[in-house]
Amino acid sequence: MDAFFLRSSKLLTFPQATQLISTIAKYSFTQIQDVMRNSDDEDSQAYNTLKNLFAQTRKVYSRDTAFIDAIAIQMFQPTQQEIIRKANIATFISSILGAHDVSFFHLNEYFLETFVPLGHRLLKWQGAVFLELKTQAYISALMNSDTAPERMLDDLFPHDLDAQILTRHPDAPSLSPSEQDFIDRCRSRRSYLLIDPNSSDALGQLPKRYQWADFVREFASSINKNIESIVSTPSRAHQQLLASSAAPTDRKYQPIQDTLTILSSQPNNQTTPPTSTHSVRQDSLPAAKLSGAQTSTSSPSASSTRQPWTKPEEDALLAGLARVSGPHWSQILALYGRGGSVSEVLKDRNQVQLKDKARNLKLWYLKTGREVPECLRGVTGELRKRGGARARAALAAEEEAAAAAA
Repeated sequence: MDAFFLRSSKLLTFPQATQLISTIAKYSFTQIQDVMRNSDDEDSQAYNTLKNLFAQTRKVYSRDTAFIDAIAIQMFQPTQQEIIRKANIATFISSILGAHDVSFFHLNEYFLETFVPLGHRLLKWQGAVFLELKTQAYISALMNSDTAPERMLDDLFPHDLDAQILTRHPDAPSLSPSEQDFIDRCRSRRSYLLIDPNSSDALGQLPKRYQWADFVREFASSINKNIESIVSTPSRAHQQLLASSAAPTDRKYQPIQDTLTILSSQPNNQTTPPTSTHSVRQDSLPAAKLSGAQTSTSSPSASSTRQPWTKPEEDALLAGLARVSGPHWSQILALYGRGGSVSEVLKDRNQVQLKDKARNLKLWYLKTGREVPECLRGVTGELRKRGGARARAALAAEEEAAAAAA
């Protein structure tokens, strides 16, 4: 039977996502801890059964990544995409609470598209959660990586963060008061985190000031208070906007990995939720260990299947990196994406795809011993782990040269 038909049929019977969200939301933080830790009582057994059913169904759509990409699996209908978004919310919530194995990298990357439906604005509670998630990701990365703190903060608090938020509601091209407040708080938090990050006192104080257990407690409380809006069906206007943005193009979505991804080595195992982000190893200390919790392991691949890139798309990506002076993905799409001011060569690509492709291009140069083009030098993420000894040596030389120039 056709695989697409099977996936579509199962999608119609994917109630575990909403059930999992509602089940978690009805518990207090203390009850959630009890359910997670105990395996003998009735509530724990019921929860674990639901969690396992959800995990099995989710793997039908995405075996390589924790979050489901609706476009990649040819789910273009608004109702289909909304079901998938709910599934991603369930993955996100249960991962923070320790039920699934998702890295900080993916939690940060997928937060906006998971919690903020297309055509909607970032709400105050969502901004508060997102800010604290970024802070926890930074602390985990800082404690488990030798990457410069400035680079980590640039990844987590990018200069185009406001533009990323605006992409969620293209029909309203200005930030709401709650969104502007989030941007202002991110700038303030970044400045605070950057103060003397290398001293032992600062390293010791950050996990105490921003405790993982406190974050999880506030996160659980936010889900509990906002459960109705989380599981409710979007408005008709949102459905129409989703339909217009998700309309399939002439592309044939095939399970073919990017050519350069094949050239690079892929990690086989990844430590569980959440691990550190962009510019650090994704197999570093799980955030759950910050609170002393036990973690497990899983083996997701680092990349998902993608439509092969064309030469004009690669050229546009490199030109965009040079034009905006670095990995500012939303700005590149503003130039070459749908409705771009230069062209629409990248109209079928999103920010995650641009980032993955740029990393693969840089890896190719590093692994073949060729000089990395200037436009790719600011690209970061997983390069040391995936590139092998030659890539690591080249990156070390690159960092030494940058330090000497500074």
